[in-house]
Amino acid sequence: MLQPIVLALLLGTSVLLFVLSLVGVPMVLTRMPADFFSRPERRRLKLAQQRRPFWFGVLHGLKNALGAVLLVLGLLMLFTPGPGLTTIFVALFLVDFPGKRRLQRWVISRPTVHGPVNAIRRRAGRPPLELPVRAG
Repeated sequence: MLQPIVLALLLGTSVLLFVLSLVGVPMVLTRMPADFFSRPERRRLKLAQQRRPFWFGVLHGLKNALGAVLLVLGLLMLFTPGPGLTTIFVALFLVDFPGKRRLQRWVISRPTVHGPVNAIRRRAGRPPLELPVRAG
């Protein structure tokens, strides 16, 4: 049996992440440029990365660490109360991994995701997100 303190921490974390997702997800979605998913991916040059200050690498590492923590919490929330899928979705936007852009484009092109996202943007007075152009 779980200890009461562990249950309290899980409940508090679930409530906090739920409130953050209610506020944070719409805020991010409305600030995103309409062509975020349809424009070509920017290729980063090694030379440009070498000129960045040390703190940039630290912040990049912290962003990935936060994404990893959110991913684990999201997976746990699939079995406990809390916004598990939303937390996993946010985590996948934070963590860097090969194929990330392709996964993001695939997720946003699903009608069950694209419709509600554009409804949030419409309420905020923002243009709808453009879907990526399919090759072939």
